[in-house]
Amino acid sequence: MKKYLGVISFVFIILVICFLAAHITRVIETGVTTFRVLMICGIIISCSFSFLSEKGLWRKLALGLSIFVGLFYFIAFELMRLVFQGNGF
Repeated sequence: MKKYLGVISFVFIILVICFLAAHITRVIETGVTTFRVLMICGIIISCSFSFLSEKGLWRKLALGLSIFVGLFYFIAFELMRLVFQGNGF
């Protein structure tokens, strides 16, 4: 099972990216709380799966992409929400 955790993590983070893209383009209309919970849980699960997988290409890809998506989400959504809170953001 440990052998396939890197692939599962990579697929999971791709699904998180697709959900993010669908939410940004307004294909999916979710509430703010639902969006935040799904994004944070998806990033945490993907990072944990990639940490638990065996070393190799899939681990590097999944871990790098998870960290990138996590930083993008934190900066683009959470940080901007704190800065512009109360201005309809």
